[in-house]
Amino acid sequence: MRRNKLTGSYSSLWESKSGIAVPVTFLMLFVSLTLIVSATYYFAVTKINISSQGLKVSAAKQRMLFLEDTIQSILWSPGSCEIYEFEDLGGTFKADPTAKRLVMNLTNDSFNEVFFNSSIGRVAYELPSSKDSNDYAFLKGDSRTVVNQSSSTMTQLYMTMGATAPEITLSYRPRAGSVVTEPDSGKPTNSLRIYVINLNSSQPLTMQGKFRLKTMCMNVTSTWKNYDFTNPLTAITLKVSLDGTVGTVSLPISSSVNGARVNLEAVTCNIRIQNVGDS
Repeated sequence: MRRNKLTGSYSSLWESKSGIAVPVTFLMLFVSLTLIVSATYYFAVTKINISSQGLKVSAAKQRMLFLEDTIQSILWSPGSCEIYEFEDLGGTFKADPTAKRLVMNLTNDSFNEVFFNSSIGRVAYELPSSKDSNDYAFLKGDSRTVVNQSSSTMTQLYMTMGATAPEITLSYRPRAGSVVTEPDSGKPTNSLRIYVINLNSSQPLTMQGKFRLKTMCMNVTSTWKNYDFTNPLTAITLKVSLDGTVGTVSLPISSSVNGARVNLEAVTCNIRIQNVGDS
């Protein structure tokens, strides 16, 4: 009789434990599924955000390329202007007319003279936080501070790391060329021409959201210097410092036993970038 009672008690206890185990199992499954769904949602949202950010960076690159095309369309045409609209891409547009100090001088073994020393300005689009911030990844142009081929672009449009965030920077470098004319009094005359695109007439700007810019060719100015060399020479060096980065090009010079004449012309195209509605 006692054995039967004990058997009944064990049976009841087993049934009670089985009844408790089922809901606990379902609870554990529910919690596990909730964690999996939450983790999947988090990673999906993160991936979407990264993808969206990447699209904005790509769009910002394209807009800066379009801005450079707009500037190209008015270069060397005084009085010409274009209106350009920038979309809201989550970043900050900046125009700094005092940036990019350009210093140029002519030099050879016995001669050295600075003929240009001025800031030429730059514009930049500061991006929101992005992994796409490789220093000096050029979208147009390259790292040379000066070029001497008519086929080489003066544009330098590149990705770089700014003070606080990656940015797309647009600025310009000089281009040089030389031409030899007929001898005068036994000395060949060499004409050197240096081209400069100058943004230092631009309005200082810090703009976010959607905005419109006016790009305008203010004027084209020229300055001349003449040099008379009494000894033969075959080349003269143009040394350029652009924000402290130095580059050189060698310009061929035609001379005789009496020396050579060199006429230097610096041609500057002055571009103004401003917010539409401001004068």
